[in-house]
Amino acid sequence: MVKEENKPFAELLGKLLKRRRIEMDMTQAEFAWITKMSEEGYGRIERGESIPTSLTLSRIHNNTGISIDRIFQEIDRIKKANQPEE
Repeated sequence: MVKEENKPFAELLGKLLKRRRIEMDMTQAEFAWITKMSEEGYGRIERGESIPTSLTLSRIHNNTGISIDRIFQEIDRIKKANQPEE
């Protein structure tokens, strides 16, 4: 379960990972198998119900080539775009 204050991050991370998975033309089951996760566990990440550990993020990168750094940059860009101007 994700703490309330972490939900926006978890949901955005899940959406970005899902988008990358779909771009790779993979099912959740295929993606989970390649990254050595359970399908249920990976599904929770995509739905924003769970935040992956650093080990899981490393496996995602190493086994799929998805740039975790790029995903975090995109999260940062989206967060900045949604902040009200001062």
